[in-house]
Amino acid sequence: MPHIISKVLILFALICSMQVQSLSAQTPTPDLEALEERAFKQGAAFVNPSIVRIETVGGQDRVGKLITGTGPTSGVIVSRDGLIISSAFNFIGKPSSILITLPDGRRFPAQVVATDHLKMLTLLKIGAQNLPVPLGVPENELQVGMWSIALGRTFDLDQPSISVGIVSALGRIWGKAIQTDAKISPINYGGPLVDINGRVMGILVPLSPGATGETAGVEWYDSGIGFAIPMYDVLKIIPRLNTGKDLHPGKLGITLSGKGDLSTDMKLDRVRYGSPAQEAGLKAGDTVIKFDGQTTKMHSQIKQILMRKYAGESASLTITREGSSEPQTFQVTLVEKLVPFESGFLGILPQRTTNSQVAGVGVRYVFSKSAAAKAGLKSNDRILEFNQQKIANSESLTSMVNHLRPSDPAELLILRDQKQLKLKVTLQSTPHTVESSLPTQVLPSRIAAKNEQQNIKVGHFKDQLPGDDQKSWVYVPENYAPSYQYGLMVWIHPPGNTMESTILKEWKSICEQRGIIMVGPSAEDVIRWNRDEAEFVKEVVESIKTRYAIDSKRIFLISHANGSEFAFHLAFKYRELFRGVAVSASSIRDQPPETDPDFPLSFYFALNANNPFNKLLQPQIEALRKMNYPTVFQMIKNDKPAGDYLEKPHLEEIGRWADSLDRI
Repeated sequence: MPHIISKVLILFALICSMQVQSLSAQTPTPDLEALEERAFKQGAAFVNPSIVRIETVGGQDRVGKLITGTGPTSGVIVSRDGLIISSAFNFIGKPSSILITLPDGRRFPAQVVATDHLKMLTLLKIGAQNLPVPLGVPENELQVGMWSIALGRTFDLDQPSISVGIVSALGRIWGKAIQTDAKISPINYGGPLVDINGRVMGILVPLSPGATGETAGVEWYDSGIGFAIPMYDVLKIIPRLNTGKDLHPGKLGITLSGKGDLSTDMKLDRVRYGSPAQEAGLKAGDTVIKFDGQTTKMHSQIKQILMRKYAGESASLTITREGSSEPQTFQVTLVEKLVPFESGFLGILPQRTTNSQVAGVGVRYVFSKSAAAKAGLKSNDRILEFNQQKIANSESLTSMVNHLRPSDPAELLILRDQKQLKLKVTLQSTPHTVESSLPTQVLPSRIAAKNEQQNIKVGHFKDQLPGDDQKSWVYVPENYAPSYQYGLMVWIHPPGNTMESTILKEWKSICEQRGIIMVGPSAEDVIRWNRDEAEFVKEVVESIKTRYAIDSKRIFLISHANGSEFAFHLAFKYRELFRGVAVSASSIRDQPPETDPDFPLSFYFALNANNPFNKLLQPQIEALRKMNYPTVFQMIKNDKPAGDYLEKPHLEEIGRWADSLDRI
């Protein structure tokens, strides 16, 4: 019945929009499917003169793993004097030249006027006049269930590409987009989504609800989920873009205490140093009750408002503050970039124990020249309080230290030789170095370990997830004991060679000494890693965690040569899982995300001095350090070929680096 009603409505719309002559009672009922097809074609024909073909020349061949510039894409004329709007995705390769072909066959060079990095749109300009501008659908006429026609201009100038669907949702991607089930491909990114009358609903762009960036959402093409920026929003921003200045998402600089978009904990956990929120006077512990005058009870409500705002725009936050009886309202001006997070560094390694009955945190090691060392803290001291707050475990101490910045003062209450002492410290920045000597925590003896193992599998063995053909290899130290928490080294092999025997031989003694379990997932096709295999690697790690006592703060990735690209992808994709990446004979290609104090990530780069890419890597190292990622860089001088694997002294240093990932 709904399908019949839909067809009747289409017929009615067709009669009204095309102004056909009235049919007499004696005229046979027309074929509804034929009328549908005719309506779609006429809607496309109506907007067709305003759809242009865009071709790019030069620029980057790839952005990450994505190949760019593989064919023509689309754009829509938005002014009679030559302004054209398109998807920013079409220009991520930074082409050296852009060519626009109009439906009548005329070709023009185009210049990029500006890009909207929030809605992912780019405004172009060509030297043409009296161009046809399409009609837009008014905001109050957009409805879920309307027919939607996705159009693009590729090789055929006479007819645009057509994909038909319905409007399946409005206000998607945090209020920015129309959602359609019409199939959307890169060829029609930048093209129009139109209604059955040929009026433009919006401009097609790739978007993702959970990711940001130039390529976010591209993986969904032809999936039945596509997005378009509403035309009424596009028309609002064109005057701003036409000034030649890019538009950027607005940043506020707050972190809420609760986790997840549905959390109702509206208390500010952190207020970013140097952010608009801090400069306005907001403080950690404030509870947000309104944002821009709208009552907010969930994280998603704040995101819904904030993620539609641009840098330079203002906003207001109404909060309640402990000790104040009346709500307070603060005005902020959003910014394009925030000062990167930089947590304070105390300079200790905590004792690793599963005994939760003992108060405080034991000090296993004090870093040389650290804040802790300068304050007089020693190994075997026990930290009971930090800034008058009792310490339950190393996680709580880490959180307290991470909420402060380098140069912030703090006070420690410690227990030493059964006596309590107070020490004052001034926190520092996390160093970009590895301690030259680092004793390990005492590991269980072989006899004790044997008594504890209870048929737990140890040594070198092959492993496989239930119901999965893809394999891994594992090494568990022979003296494994569940009473000790082990680090977990995840080896990501380079394409074409699992290097299993080499890695086992070179790393076995280090893992025994440092209390580290090794796992080596194998790519389905050993000659290359597919990024879709990231989930497999994650499941392998989770499987090891369920069977062995693993310290979540010491799970790290190791790779060599071209395998490093996949290792970085894993680290950035699963921030909650991995705490470090150590690579050799390689560089970093993916853009790192912002530093997150709740999920700290450290890097180690080892590069042979004979490697010709040394000059390319050095700026990447500096960029990581400016983002406040602890990043060790070692230039190895020897006579070995540049691509050979590391020698023992360098592996032992990586072992010390990995053994200190739980530093505070």
